[in-house]
Amino acid sequence: MQANSPNKRPTHTEQLAPEAGVTILEMAVATIILSVGLFALAASIGYAIAVSNKGRNLTNTKLVAVSMLEQMETLRNTGRLTFGQIANVGAVDNTNATRNFEGFPTGFQPVSINPGPDGIFGTSDDLIDPTTNQTQSAWAMSGCSREIVITNLSSTLKRVQVTLQYQDSGGQTRNLVAVSYLNDDTRSNFR
Repeated sequence: MQANSPNKRPTHTEQLAPEAGVTILEMAVATIILSVGLFALAASIGYAIAVSNKGRNLTNTKLVAVSMLEQMETLRNTGRLTFGQIANVGAVDNTNATRNFEGFPTGFQPVSINPGPDGIFGTSDDLIDPTTNQTQSAWAMSGCSREIVITNLSSTLKRVQVTLQYQDSGGQTRNLVAVSYLNDDTRSNFR
């Protein structure tokens, strides 16, 4: 056995420490992963906007349909039209009415933001300016039309159906159908 002499030092293998930092390959992989994540985020934001627009179009269309159905009850309750006058053209009963009413036209008509000279939404004069007697196409809601069908179920009950055609966010034409029933009782249930 050999003893260490004072002049001899023990031999140690020195290892060089790797340099701190990242390689180009690691940077490329990190950049690719980050890019995929950002593209996925951008795609999800685009999808969320499309779904939001679709929901907004549907909600607006439902509001228009409900307002048309509620108008029928309001016309009856306020006495602006009699129960017999709430009908499609050709089926109006103007008996005991204070004014003549032609009725709600059948077939799809433009949806107007103005009730026209007769003050009733859904009639054929909705796009007529009462001051100039001219048609105002700017009053029509773009991409939306409606059909009101009123059916007499009995002498005291009518079925009112409003069908709205509208453009969804993808440009496709969709139909929304809303139905309500109207009786000849003008008394309010909320007294």
